Amino acid sequence: MGFRSGLWKLKRSLNNVAFRMSFIKLAPGSSRPLLPVAEVAIVGFTIFVLAGGLFVLSQPVQGLLNVQQGLQWVYPGDVNNQTTLEAVFSALVYILGFFGVYMMFMSTRFVYRPKRAYGFLAFGMMLTVIFILSLYFVIYDKIGQL
Repeated sequence: MGFRSGLWKLKRSLNNVAFRMSFIKLAPGSSRPLLPVAEVAIVGFTIFVLAGGLFVLSQPVQGLLNVQQGLQWVYPGDVNNQTTLEAVFSALVYILGFFGVYMMFMSTRFVYRPKRAYGFLAFGMMLTVIFILSLYFVIYDKIGQL
């Protein structure tokens, strides 16, 4: 009995110390204003890295390629190189996929409005399928037929 009451008192005192040490005092009901900015910055940097932005910054600018068939902005048969247009396309498609997954997540918030929930879910699924198919098409053109 004494041990349990000691843990409860320790937990309460640590919560009080954490409350007293908080240095940002927000008014009740107010939100943190920099949270959306931080979220957009983190997602933007992640998409930039995934699309190959660092690789494009470290290589010389490459325009369209002279290829007989397929996409002119994709190195055929070479997965180790990337053009600037390919990085831009990849970034746009990653943004599309992010919005698709986010809309599917938002559909769970409208559980008591079934029409809106199904609409968000269907549109999010469509965006996600477009994301997957377009990246598959580009990587298929990049690898070539084996």
